[in-house]
Amino acid sequence: MTVKVPNKSKRSPKSSQPYKRRSEAEMLEIVKEIHENGLPKKTACKKYGVNRNTLKLFILNQSTKELVSNHSLDLLSTMNENQQHLALTKKIKELSSALEKSELKVITLETMIKVAEDDLKIKIRKKSGTKQSKE
Repeated sequence: MTVKVPNKSKRSPKSSQPYKRRSEAEMLEIVKEIHENGLPKKTACKKYGVNRNTLKLFILNQSTKELVSNHSLDLLSTMNENQQHLALTKKIKELSSALEKSELKVITLETMIKVAEDDLKIKIRKKSGTKQSKE
């Protein structure tokens, strides 16, 4: 009497290490093979031992990087010099206002610390030159 043994697919050398961190170049090669050869994602995941969610996330990140770079290049190429100057001026104003807000926040926090130390007798700031206690 013969017993049938189910055929197990042979694991490739790369799939024998499923938790190995892949470099960006390796992931790009996998994506390139998927796009050029029409290899299904599921098959590529099995072949290279990559989690399908990892592959999906990598593809999504790559496509968004390409969209952002293409979009910014398109915007700059369509703007004339005056529009570019206005856009840069607007960006400078936004950054200046953000800097002013952060400076006001720092002043506010320093004032709160000073009030807490003076009125409530709470030591918050560490004095310079003091050593940590050994316990």
